[in-house]
Amino acid sequence: MLHHIERALIWIAVIATAIMMLMTSGDAIMRYAFNKPFVGAYEVTEKYLMVAAIFMGFPYAYRGGAFIRVTFLVDMMPAALKVACNWIAYLVSVGCCLLLLYATGLQAWAALGDNTTLATVPIRVGPSQALVPLGFLVLLILMLIEARRVGSGKALLFAQENPAEAS
Repeated sequence: MLHHIERALIWIAVIATAIMMLMTSGDAIMRYAFNKPFVGAYEVTEKYLMVAAIFMGFPYAYRGGAFIRVTFLVDMMPAALKVACNWIAYLVSVGCCLLLLYATGLQAWAALGDNTTLATVPIRVGPSQALVPLGFLVLLILMLIEARRVGSGKALLFAQENPAEAS
């Protein structure tokens, strides 16, 4: 079930990126060739498409080991100390994810109750903010599922493979 949700989120991110590229290119062509830019292209890109491209891609980045980590010191530690460091890193990461999920969830909840629209087109801004906690929620679920693998160092948080190989 979670794999299907991850796949759906990555497709949303891919489609948002493609639309963003097409919309930005089309807007530039229309603006400079015909002096008729797409109304609201910048705002839709900024408030919806970039948010979807970034936050819907979190689970894929996590599964692929694409998060930044500095491991040169931990790699030289004895096994027992390395396991302890892995647990500390895991618990701090889960704590940060929980904190960000909570904060962005509150922000999204407030934004969903607000009727603010984009300046140039009548599209509500609130729904775009619900994408952020969704990305953090799926990431947190993935991290919690991985708890049993932290001690062995095989949790995805410590993976170093290429995202293309992780699929």
